[in-house]
Amino acid sequence: MESDDQKILTFLSSQICDHGAQAELAPGIWILFAVPAADPDANALAQSLLAKATFIHDSGITEDEQWIIYYIDSLNRPSAMTWLQEVNRISIGQVRSVAPAHQALIQELITSAKPHRVAQDFAALHTRGEICAGLICKPAEVRALLDRLHQCEPLFFSAFLTLLTHQLIDMLVLHRQLLAEDIALKNEIVAGGLSRDPFLQSRQDAAGEIRNILLRFQLINPIDQQKNIAITNPYAVYLEVVVAGDEITAPIDGVTVTVPRGIFLSAIHAIRRNIYRGDQFSSFDTQAPWMNEKIAYSFRFIKQRVDSRSDLAPLDTLYMLERAVSE
Repeated sequence: MESDDQKILTFLSSQICDHGAQAELAPGIWILFAVPAADPDANALAQSLLAKATFIHDSGITEDEQWIIYYIDSLNRPSAMTWLQEVNRISIGQVRSVAPAHQALIQELITSAKPHRVAQDFAALHTRGEICAGLICKPAEVRALLDRLHQCEPLFFSAFLTLLTHQLIDMLVLHRQLLAEDIALKNEIVAGGLSRDPFLQSRQDAAGEIRNILLRFQLINPIDQQKNIAITNPYAVYLEVVVAGDEITAPIDGVTVTVPRGIFLSAIHAIRRNIYRGDQFSSFDTQAPWMNEKIAYSFRFIKQRVDSRSDLAPLDTLYMLERAVSE
């Protein structure tokens, strides 16, 4: 029997492919869902999904009474398309997309005269669980943040440290964007003498903490204090995830097992999907109703890693684990 999760995924997959606000029913009217009128279960599912939507939508039956059409107008189409993709990601258990409001905050952070306040807003959002690790993950955005560090603004060093402390910059992207001059700047500031100017001293303190975080993720080689070119994935190093080709080596209760990357990712998605549903990670075990034999080994390894990082929110650790096995 198909699970409720699978029913939603199957429904969304077909609707996004065939309709999904891509087909125009009439000028300015777009089909979101088209469901057989004789299928009460599919219509109930469409209605339950749309009950949580914040945009204006409507429905009607076709002249031949064969289909019920759920539609939106052109004004609500962008919001509907964003909503549909997000519902699909949540149903799959993927990381949520960056909300437009949060994307605007990222751009403000890059240019604001008071970046520390924007960073504090992000910190508050993260503490409330509204955003998770890796929010800033576009290479151009990460590079822009690194470039602004070279302006040596004390407030921006504080902002950058806040982002790193809350795991909001994707460390894999940061490692790839990090240049020798970025590290040289931090080393130079840290090596400077104590300043009587409290703002300059705060910059030095922040630079030292930034370097400590980069060392913790081994972006900086602790021996020569330069970019660590011996690693390719800081998340894999940080969480001790061993990846060889398309397989993950997972030590579980003293026994080492090998699991395929795809199965490992399926386990992460299943866990995240149930957290999105409101369940607590601490309640998950191999007896959970959504558990299956295929993902059981991966789940046990993931649970070990999440439980060992009680300083991180489970969704943050799941993000890092998923990124740790990125190709």
